[in-house]
Amino acid sequence: MMIVEIITTGTELLLGEIDNENSRWLAVFLNQHGFTVAYMTTVGDNAMRMRNAMEIALSRADIVITSGGLGATQGDITKRIGAEALGIPYIYYEDQNSRLRDYYERERRVYSKLLSRQAWFGEGSCIFENHVGSANGSASIKNHKALIHLPGPPFEMKIMAEKEMMPWLESNFGPQGIIYSVIVTITGLTETEIESRIMDLIKAQENPTFALLARPGYIALRMTAHGSTIQNAHDLITPFLLIIKKRLPVSEYHVESDIRSDLAELLIQYKMTMSAAESCTGGIVGKLMTDLPGSSDYFKGSAVTYWNDSKEEILGVSKSTLERDTAVSAGVAGEMAEGSRRLYNSDVSVATTGYAGPGNGIHGESPGLVFIAVSGKYGTKVYEEHFMGNRESIRYGAADKALYYVLQYIKLNKGG
Repeated sequence: MMIVEIITTGTELLLGEIDNENSRWLAVFLNQHGFTVAYMTTVGDNAMRMRNAMEIALSRADIVITSGGLGATQGDITKRIGAEALGIPYIYYEDQNSRLRDYYERERRVYSKLLSRQAWFGEGSCIFENHVGSANGSASIKNHKALIHLPGPPFEMKIMAEKEMMPWLESNFGPQGIIYSVIVTITGLTETEIESRIMDLIKAQENPTFALLARPGYIALRMTAHGSTIQNAHDLITPFLLIIKKRLPVSEYHVESDIRSDLAELLIQYKMTMSAAESCTGGIVGKLMTDLPGSSDYFKGSAVTYWNDSKEEILGVSKSTLERDTAVSAGVAGEMAEGSRRLYNSDVSVATTGYAGPGNGIHGESPGLVFIAVSGKYGTKVYEEHFMGNRESIRYGAADKALYYVLQYIKLNKGG
């Protein structure tokens, strides 16, 4: 088992100016190829702190992968610091400088002498070609430790990881199999209740391993196996999955890897379209769905109807329902979902209305009360939920649970 540490570099990450997309993507990619990601570190463009981070990583991991800092500015120091941490000379490669000149000529861009900084690498490095940019990456091995440098822009990094890094890793360390996870979603039981029913499995865990994950409105039990193939890993998990199904007899039960991805797959599989109507979530359902690439194939849109007037005029919610039940009610949630389905001419729709806080509702209801409705050709179903936490956690919890209920609606009715 090869232990990997991912180091993302760049002060902009520490300032929160950009999302750390690279760490997450690399972790998934490496696990799919059987490499165990045991550590993740983010460090700014400071030479002393970066070297310290790399030296620590090299002391505890077999493979250290960095992303970022391969450009031609004074702040792009990752390769130089990496060579110092690994204890190898940092040298100029004339062939790499010639490649840079050719690249800039092809791109009809001006070549500057400063760009030659990208032609320096650790001595003896295997150079990784950048298929979509100028800054090449590299890989070096010393004392059975591997240090890999990938570019920072996610698009460049992903292509280099797939086309250059993984073939190099498998050539030098051999195929590692796959790390495969199944996540079982359990509703109606608390985390401690679930743990007490499977404590013997948790204490004896080796391969697969078990972890309980608290998610908005439900608990997810993740089972992870290291196998030679996906089928082999799945076979290792299957006996435990059968045991868990017997011990945790809950009414709503399904196996999923990621709710949004699973929902997208079902919508595509059954050629269905989806829409939303949002009050308390304020567009978060729409954001979560459109964060997925290709979502325009199945997600038609979300109507954010915060005011009662908007609920009436845009979604056709009955004024009498609003006056009788108030905006935060099962009746209004159901009519919002039905209105969204009409508005967008979608196959299935979901609606959210509730009190995100910090204050109480008009009748003293506590923050966190949310009604979620799903509407489709099989009718409209409404759920009452009570979320905990601050305003943001309530809103995101409601949006996440809304997607869960759409998933369940389609699965239970087989999308037919």
